[in-house]
Amino acid sequence: MYLKLSLYFLLSLFVSCSVFQNNNKKPQQLNGLEGLNNYQKKPLVKMRKTPCFGKCPYFEVSFFNDGSIKYEGFKFVDRIGLYSSKINKKQVALIEDFIRRIDFFSFDEVYDARVTDLPSIIIEINLNGEYHKVKGRYKIPEKFKLFTKFIDDLILGLESWDQITN
Repeated sequence: MYLKLSLYFLLSLFVSCSVFQNNNKKPQQLNGLEGLNNYQKKPLVKMRKTPCFGKCPYFEVSFFNDGSIKYEGFKFVDRIGLYSSKINKKQVALIEDFIRRIDFFSFDEVYDARVTDLPSIIIEINLNGEYHKVKGRYKIPEKFKLFTKFIDDLILGLESWDQITN
């Protein structure tokens, strides 16, 4: 698993500049004690893959700064329902570094087109007091795709999941 993470990290170093429009929007800033408390409660990374008319994986996963992970599988995934897991601090640092390397905060908020049967990938990042949400469906930058694959592989590489029952 560490080999895969390292490979994706190194691959991100060599990825050329992606082609996308810059709308010059700045990420939201979280200020003061209230901002710090909200930052600590919010996930570092939240990724949601939406359904399509076919068998597209439909799930949501959140990675928190303390290494805890919350996952909810809806359709066409191995785990249906609520689950939790954990990663170590090194893996959290790898995620943070990947976010910086791909310059996530420079992505536009939406990459979309008038196509009805494409699933969306929605990623929200809370890093060092900055928040940015990106919805990608069409003409997604390569660096965004790389990050999505990085998160997918991280999820698949986790061996221990605990089902959450209500």
